[in-house]
Amino acid sequence: MISPAPAKEALETARTLHRGGHLRRALDAYEAVLKIDPKNPDALFGSGMVLTALGARTAAIGQVEKARASAPERVDIAFAFAGLLSEIGRLTASEDAYRHAVAITGDARGLLAYAQGMRQLGRLDAAEHALRSAIALDPAPPLWLALSDVLIDRYRIEEAVAACREAVALAPEAATAHLRLGTRLLEAGQADAARLAFRDAIRYEPANTAAHYSLARITKHLPGDDRIGELSALAIAQQLPARQRADAHFALFKAHEDIGKHDLAFDHLATANTLVRQQLTYSTEADQRYFARIEQVFDGIPPAGPIQPDAPGGGHIFVVGLPRSGTTLVEQILASHPMVHGAGEIQNLRREMLRGLERIGRDDGFPDGVSHLDADNWREVGLGYETSLEPSGRPVTVNKTPGNFQMVPAIWSALPGARIVHCRRNPLDTCFSIYRHNFVGWGFHYAYDQEEAASLYAVYDRFMAHWSSARPDGMFELSYERLVSDPEGTTRALLDYCALPWDSRCLDFASTSRIVRTASIEQVRQPIHSQAIGSWRRYAARLAPMRARLAEAGIQAET
Repeated sequence: MISPAPAKEALETARTLHRGGHLRRALDAYEAVLKIDPKNPDALFGSGMVLTALGARTAAIGQVEKARASAPERVDIAFAFAGLLSEIGRLTASEDAYRHAVAITGDARGLLAYAQGMRQLGRLDAAEHALRSAIALDPAPPLWLALSDVLIDRYRIEEAVAACREAVALAPEAATAHLRLGTRLLEAGQADAARLAFRDAIRYEPANTAAHYSLARITKHLPGDDRIGELSALAIAQQLPARQRADAHFALFKAHEDIGKHDLAFDHLATANTLVRQQLTYSTEADQRYFARIEQVFDGIPPAGPIQPDAPGGGHIFVVGLPRSGTTLVEQILASHPMVHGAGEIQNLRREMLRGLERIGRDDGFPDGVSHLDADNWREVGLGYETSLEPSGRPVTVNKTPGNFQMVPAIWSALPGARIVHCRRNPLDTCFSIYRHNFVGWGFHYAYDQEEAASLYAVYDRFMAHWSSARPDGMFELSYERLVSDPEGTTRALLDYCALPWDSRCLDFASTSRIVRTASIEQVRQPIHSQAIGSWRRYAARLAPMRARLAEAGIQAET
């Protein structure tokens, strides 16, 4: 019999390397364990997690599945397996795996993990039920905060705020609870109450840079503001992770811009973006290949005909474009109409498409798998999208996920009755607005480098031109600048395209009470104004790389 000692020592070496971030060496060390003990669940699981970190998710799933078979009672392995399936787009299989995982344990911690997985999969009813069951077992603050996240997804803002208050009551000195409460209040349009909550988070955790940034973005700073000193100290605190120091620099950009110190403001902005960019893996060339592949796949699908109001999608509007191009403003205008519900940024369409691919046995995802969908499959995807939405009691729903611009040909195929509103804004204003914003957790990896932001704009511009040419009547193009200069005329044209009757409340959108959860959360609470037009010009010299890259792509941006 082989002694377990060598395997145990090799496993500890692998874990040490893994914790230290030495991924390639850790993978070799886990493989060394598996040569000694091929069914060692810790080595299989560890190598799967390393492969995940290296981006090799398909190989990772194989290893974690083996670990699950070797140790079927291990809850951590079971939930990790379910999560990996979700990440690669095998959503139905992921749901089954989450149910298997939660069946192993009925405790509150397992129910929380299950609920978080169900939320990612868009199964909000199951997520809420699991969290309420968990709270009945153990009313801990993390469970109340997770419930708040689900409730806000279900547009139940008062309940979501109340859930955060339960967490604060149970843990009054927990900065995380105050921060989440502030976020919920801000989403509900209660900026003054949100400021108090963010200040409480900072009081209990002075180095909580997320709270500092959240407070800065809704504060009008004045010369001599004491908080600028606090932020400056955090920005140079080397004991803080780079991402947290970046939060402080983003906040300092906002503060110095408020007081008119534009050169100093841009210094902080550049530093913030550099700190974030250094933590990311991103390739403009990979995005170019991705969008070219979408064109290639969908060019082989017969083009959609005219809008079919009675077909799937007849009560749906998609507002698309790059982030910071006016999509939130347009959604707010539409959602001010009594017939319209603004659903915000939701991923339901992509999820239903992936489920549609699973139904026909395809696991190659979007866009590669979609060429195998026939008309009936597309109809199933469209109907699945419609039934996946939270009920609102209004006949028309707006989905304003900016990234849905890549889904335009899919919308035509799955929801031929839908309207698509494409928001455009001056390229430099768009790119600079992306670059200046702290997209915490939003995944816009191109946003943190001037040239990469401009290059992505060029990819997007070409992509949308392709589809506009392929189907000239397939979208309504809305200019942000035109909307600002002629709000009523542009809004009338927008409503007419969306087959909605005129309603003057759409011009008073700033007064509309609704949940707003996007990067433009503060702007849409204000009447329309022109202050953001040409905002790049005050930093024109510092934006030379961005301007040059746009010019190289043949994009006229400075007129």
